[in-house]
Amino acid sequence: MSKLIQVDKKQLQTFRTLFVVGDLHGDYEALQAALNKVDLAKDGIIFLGDYADRGSSGIEVISAVGSLKRKHPRNVFALKGNHEDYTEFGQPEFWPCTLIDEAQKKGKEWQPYFQNTFKPFIKSLPIAIIASGETLFVHGGVSTKIKNIRDLMYPERDIELDIIWSDPYEGEGECPNLERGGAGVAFGQDVTESICSLFGVKRIVRSHQPAKAFTGPFYSHNRKVITISSTSVYGGQPFLLNMNPIDPEMLSFTNLNPPTREYREIKR
Repeated sequence: MSKLIQVDKKQLQTFRTLFVVGDLHGDYEALQAALNKVDLAKDGIIFLGDYADRGSSGIEVISAVGSLKRKHPRNVFALKGNHEDYTEFGQPEFWPCTLIDEAQKKGKEWQPYFQNTFKPFIKSLPIAIIASGETLFVHGGVSTKIKNIRDLMYPERDIELDIIWSDPYEGEGECPNLERGGAGVAFGQDVTESICSLFGVKRIVRSHQPAKAFTGPFYSHNRKVITISSTSVYGGQPFLLNMNPIDPEMLSFTNLNPPTREYREIKR
């Protein structure tokens, strides 16, 4: 099964707005605040991964996103993040993991929950979305290992790891991602420009670094990389990215913190 979703311009323009949700990390309140802005009869929504861990409601977030994917398969897209990186037997490939303890506290034995619910959810997640001519959506980043479209459709394990673990840095080329213990790479502006040219897109939208997007969306690499976060569990402000499908250069961001107050639109 292909790990890439391609959205052509015709499909993109069927959406009134294309919303993008960054890391949630068990922040169910922020998820509900985001969904209150979305009309899935008219809009599309992309989740960039990291649905659980750190926050207290990962089980609820996973259930809600999985249900939305089943009910609205043409409008709801959800990517794999590094916190959805598990072995076939339910062991996380990252640390620390709080989802296992959360499941047990909520009366769910881990192995049955993993095998029957979480594993099928993970298996359904692609690693990248390309909105034709506009945007590459990933959880983490990109690397020089990516040579063609098939590398996103049917990625080798090392490429998948780069996509879900990598981070941009203000330099050239790429180097080991030491802040992640060597998982993925740190990629420079020239790598971003090469990947954007390869896939004919103008920007890369990603999450993976809530602290970087602590007070709002963070721009890197001459504004070609946009990092967003939609969780408050790290103490930051969650944001929702709003893209205009008719004029994709028109990006705005909705502040979801706190969800009970009036939304604040930030134009960029």
